[in-house]
Amino acid sequence: MGRVKIQIKRINDRQQRNIAFAKRKNGLLKKAYELFVLCNVPVALILFSPSGKLFVFYAKERPEEIICKFLARAVRTRLPHEPNIQRLVMQMRSETKCSDESLDDGLRYLIQPKEIEDEIEEVNARLAEVEKQLERFLEIPDQWESLAELKRREEDFQKTLDIVQSRKVNLNR
Repeated sequence: MGRVKIQIKRINDRQQRNIAFAKRKNGLLKKAYELFVLCNVPVALILFSPSGKLFVFYAKERPEEIICKFLARAVRTRLPHEPNIQRLVMQMRSETKCSDESLDDGLRYLIQPKEIEDEIEEVNARLAEVEKQLERFLEIPDQWESLAELKRREEDFQKTLDIVQSRKVNLNR
């Protein structure tokens, strides 16, 4: 059975939109990295999440250098949004001058290809751990044989309950 083809249109539910962005962002970053590795071309990708977080990915050259190359092209080959791009370049330059050792000053997230791979590995490890914990919770209680195992599970349930109650208190504030 294959994947279901989804209709490409705006997702109205904010939470579902954030989830779709998070999933598709990683795929897009992976494709940008592959394009850089396979073709050895400068790549810059600037994304804003639905919640307004800024994500910047670049390889080979900094984003402002790539955009400056674009702006140096002949006028007839440029995009119609040139004034917006020039404003963005000026903003990026000013942020870079304020903190030359770290472009991350004005950006929330600055992603490098190696960091992406590390983050994917970390997330996959956490996912495997959570799936393992979920399997333990879904087991039938009659299968638990020792008193030590029952006590361990009781502690796990208590920790989970504490986390849920803490989250509930934070949300009520």
